[in-house]
Amino acid sequence: MKKIFTLIAVAVLAMGAQAQEKFLFSPTETYTDGQVIEASASVSVTIGPDGKLAKKNFTAGETNAEFAQTYTNADGEETTQIVYLTGGNNPKDGALDGTSSTGSGYKPESMNNPQSGTFFVLSTKKAGAMTAGIILNSGKSFYLTKSDGSAIPTSEITFVTPEGETIQLDENNQSADKFYGLVKFQAEAGESYYLFCTGSKISFYGYIFTPEGGGEELPPSNVTTDPALPVVFDTWEANFLIPKTDVKAGDKFVFTCEAIDVAGWEWGAQVLPKSNADWSDLGGAIVPNAEGLATFVVTEAFATIINENGGLRVQGMGVKVLAVNYEEGEAPQPETPDGDTESIIDRFNYTWNGAETIENNADGTLTFNSASWGGMAAWLASEETGGADWSGYKKLVFEYAEPTTCNTQGFVQTATPEDITYWGDAGITKLECSLEGKNVSAVNQVALQTSDPVKLVIKAIYLVKYADETGIEERVALQLDGNAPVYNLAGVRVNKDYKGVVIQSGRKFVQK
Repeated sequence: MKKIFTLIAVAVLAMGAQAQEKFLFSPTETYTDGQVIEASASVSVTIGPDGKLAKKNFTAGETNAEFAQTYTNADGEETTQIVYLTGGNNPKDGALDGTSSTGSGYKPESMNNPQSGTFFVLSTKKAGAMTAGIILNSGKSFYLTKSDGSAIPTSEITFVTPEGETIQLDENNQSADKFYGLVKFQAEAGESYYLFCTGSKISFYGYIFTPEGGGEELPPSNVTTDPALPVVFDTWEANFLIPKTDVKAGDKFVFTCEAIDVAGWEWGAQVLPKSNADWSDLGGAIVPNAEGLATFVVTEAFATIINENGGLRVQGMGVKVLAVNYEEGEAPQPETPDGDTESIIDRFNYTWNGAETIENNADGTLTFNSASWGGMAAWLASEETGGADWSGYKKLVFEYAEPTTCNTQGFVQTATPEDITYWGDAGITKLECSLEGKNVSAVNQVALQTSDPVKLVIKAIYLVKYADETGIEERVALQLDGNAPVYNLAGVRVNKDYKGVVIQSGRKFVQK
């Protein structure tokens, strides 16, 4: 067996983090040589070879309540214990040689930090108060050193017994009695601190870190998650479940997040709601806003998936999820008719490139197989009409059979230089394009674009008329202007010297 033990804990707290970070070893876990543990929201713990996990029943006066934890043993009895980790070899400044550490023990004048044996390193990225739980044998010299090997004077370290009494080590940094206690010190940002003793093996049973200023208080989660929050997403393997099965359309999951650095990850912080049934993405990844909030809106289709499959599964990358709150939306109201509709789905029979196809299905839906930034279109201009007059319509609507898996865009090309476009994010089932206030008296083309190659099933495309038909003439009249641009039947803008049939403000006449 190799005789070396190293533990490295990196405490990473940034703005928006919880007021304290705490790490305890689990009495029911097995910690193996070389294991890297995601200890808490911002701490990773690396277990070196020859590490030994031990347990001690909690006894007031021997151990510290801050680090005590209760679990049920094999006999079904609740037991309160301190769980600690130690090694099998004294710390030395040399490399590992076979099964033994080599070199010399630490000397303050040499500043020779240990490189093998039993020692622990706490590396903080933010300044704050560090409290470490240790077990130190009597007559053994304790050292807390920085990364350059310089020892922090014991006068700058507070040693606290389980009874809450403060003690001071002697001139040799030793305690007269075996010390089950707390070591408290102020940690600098970006510094690493070595905890060890000479001539023996120190034991370590956890730490509590409080950043300067205490950090910002977070809203408590109002839903249960498994595992408990916070959860760090620094690989795609991490995930958690929100076991909520009474969701409905219009409700929201709001994630309070904090971005973390992930080597090689270039796309920023993301949370990714997924289906429990097949782990498929529900609407794509969500990027937290400037306040660290990422909101997932439940659609009718998503509600069915979540409720039928035991809740919402969440993955992510480059992000720490600190809290999850569930906001109920208003009960869906029946849509108030705001005018008759006119279907134009059968007019869509053009694609923008040869790699795309349109399929007319027996149930009246339309399937569009797109290419990246592809499009399908309906061409409305003709010599007879000079473009369709949409002055009597208030909006254009695209309805999808399933939530979209990519972004979509409605596009209306008019006889004026100002085309009309509306963007729809992934995950929607309806894209509405308002026509109010637009000059749509001569529409040449209407199209639907997609941001990625996708198979998109469209169940309806229609125009919604204004409810008060008596107002159409007035709206058209407002668009009539003798100085408005003039176009020929091909939609090309012409001047007053052009001879033939022209269109101005939706009116067709012969210009001589």
